[in-house]
Amino acid sequence: MKQRDDFDIVIVGGGAVGATLALELERLAYRVAVVEMRTPSFESVSPERVIALNYGSRAHLEKLGVWQELGETGRITQIMVSEVGNRGRADLDVSEMTSLSEFGYVVEMGPLLAPIYKALEASSVRLFSPATVLDVDNGDDGVTLRLRLDGEEQQIRAALLVGADGTNSQIRRMAGIETRGWDYNRFGIVASVACARAHGEVAYECFRNAGPLAFLPLADGRFSIVWAVTPAEAAQLLEMDDERFTTALRKAAGPDVISQTGDIVGVSGRGVFPLELTVASSYAAGRIALVGNAAHTVHPVAGQGMNLGLRDVDALVTMLESDLARQDPGQSIILQGYAEKRRADVLAVAGFTESMLHVFGSSVPGVKWLRGRGLDALLSLPRLKEKLLRQASGLGQMGGDGHA
Repeated sequence: MKQRDDFDIVIVGGGAVGATLALELERLAYRVAVVEMRTPSFESVSPERVIALNYGSRAHLEKLGVWQELGETGRITQIMVSEVGNRGRADLDVSEMTSLSEFGYVVEMGPLLAPIYKALEASSVRLFSPATVLDVDNGDDGVTLRLRLDGEEQQIRAALLVGADGTNSQIRRMAGIETRGWDYNRFGIVASVACARAHGEVAYECFRNAGPLAFLPLADGRFSIVWAVTPAEAAQLLEMDDERFTTALRKAAGPDVISQTGDIVGVSGRGVFPLELTVASSYAAGRIALVGNAAHTVHPVAGQGMNLGLRDVDALVTMLESDLARQDPGQSIILQGYAEKRRADVLAVAGFTESMLHVFGSSVPGVKWLRGRGLDALLSLPRLKEKLLRQASGLGQMGGDGHA
């Protein structure tokens, strides 16, 4: 076994959330290491692995100098919300907000990670990759990790360990932190589609009883879709040829959406992932803190997963800026302060997505009529519409000065 390396903070998980946190902490002069089980990849894939970032997340990445290094992104300047087979429609337009030029952005994960890792390579952050965590000792005075790296075992130690290793977090399990939530018994089908008309920077959210279908504008004029379906539907859709899949997608989107986008004229390969709500019972235990999907995985209906994760980063960095934290970044008062700062935001977002799914998934007589009237009413209720506009852009979670 190699000689042990000591750090102030070790982050397990080198995705966008974990790597961004590492950059933030290195700028605070902490000795930081990132442990990632896979060799990072920055290539585009098919179907594209995309994420939705709101304006608040852009501001965060701009502060790090990462956003400026990104290539073209899909921009969302209008959001159209409808329900297939029902009257009523709500159009949210960024032109109604004087402080913004777009609600958010659709970004491929590989091209987003590339400038983040470029900044990491120029920093003092130590990267252990590809590395496997074999064991974690969450002690009173520090955390010791036993890793397998390049076929050899190695120990590293830190005052604070951060789990940024996703929904099925190994660090969360090793910390003994339980989760609450449920499996929706739904799967998300993802693909990229070309339509007869350019998307015009419009995102579409189409609600159906089985679950929502989102069309997100990509930089090249196509859409990335996220389609919530039952397990049986998912199996069928994955087996279909492009023509049959396109026919099913056209029907699911409904005539209102297709009349705006034009007919679907091309489709990529398809991917699939399970939909679930998973929220950690605690965001910290001993000297371990959780961020990103390790702390909370929400339904993609509102596109808030990565935005929540970056707000975790912001909250944890705020706690670790203090003189008290610099004495010992893993002490309980710091981590419990972080957990307290994040709890309300996460529960609010989870509650909002759940309410949308329940309202639009209800088949109770009369509820469908009320949904249609409610979508129409948004256009005539300025205060409610303004709140939705702020939530969509991320300004609802930012300070009054417009900074995350």
